Amino acid sequence: MAHVRAPYAPIRAPAALTVGAELKVDAGMLRSLDAREINVSEAFTVGDPTGAYFRASLKSRDEKSGRAVVYEKMPRSPESPAHITLVCPVLGRQRMLVVCQKATELGVARIVPVVSDHSVQRDGLEHEKPWAWKGQCIKAARQCRRGSIPELTEVSSFNDALTAPFWKDASLRFALDDRSPIDHDPLPASHEPVSPSDVVLVVGPEGGFSDPERKRLDEHGAIVLALGGRVLRAETAVFVGLSVLQHRLGDLRA
Repeated sequence: MAHVRAPYAPIRAPAALTVGAELKVDAGMLRSLDAREINVSEAFTVGDPTGAYFRASLKSRDEKSGRAVVYEKMPRSPESPAHITLVCPVLGRQRMLVVCQKATELGVARIVPVVSDHSVQRDGLEHEKPWAWKGQCIKAARQCRRGSIPELTEVSSFNDALTAPFWKDASLRFALDDRSPIDHDPLPASHEPVSPSDVVLVVGPEGGFSDPERKRLDEHGAIVLALGGRVLRAETAVFVGLSVLQHRLGDLRA
C-alpha cells in the first residue's frame, strides 16, 4: 500500500512567529505550498516551534524561495490531537468525493479506500473518479484552514488494511456496524482525560460488512460501535463516526 506524507504534513516555520513578521519561504515550504496549490497573494496556515499556528500570505516566489507575511494568529491549533485513520470501502455514485472532502474537514490524518465484499469492485473504480479524490482533500484542507492535508493511500483490499502498519500501530481500532448490540458504550466519556496516539475507524459500505469481514474485524481487535437504532447511509456513518471520535478523543468539544 503506497503512503504519501510529505509534502502534506503541516508547514512549520523554523523560529517563533509574530503577527506582521516576514517569513522566508525555503524550497521545502515551496513544495508544500505547491502541494496545496497556493499561489502568490493567497493565504496558508503555518505553525511555529512553540506550537502556535498562524495565517500567512504568500507575497512573492521564484523556483527556489519565496516571501510571506504573517497576518493573523489562530486562536487554537487546526490539527486534531487524535490521529485518525479512516478505512472506507469505495462507495458508489462518486460519493468518495464528498467522503474525502468532509473527512478532511473533520480532521482525519489518513484516508484508506478499500475494496470490500459489498463495496464497488476494482472493475468499477474508474467510474468513481479516484484521480479526483486527492483534489477534494486539498480543497477542503484549504477551506477549513488546516495546516496539513490527509494522507490518501491507494485503493487496497479490506484484508490488506487490517494488516497494514497503521492498523498494527494503532492504540484504538473501531468499526461501525448497525448489527452490533447497543448494550454498552466502549468509548471514554468526553470529560475523561484521553491521550490517543493513532486511532482507526472502519466504516462499512452500503449493505454493511459481510459475515467473514465481521469475523476478521473481531480477530484483528476492532471494537464494534453502533450509532443508534437507525440504519445510516454509508457516507452519513462516516461523518457521524468521525464526529463522535473527534468529540471523545479529539478537539470537538461541547
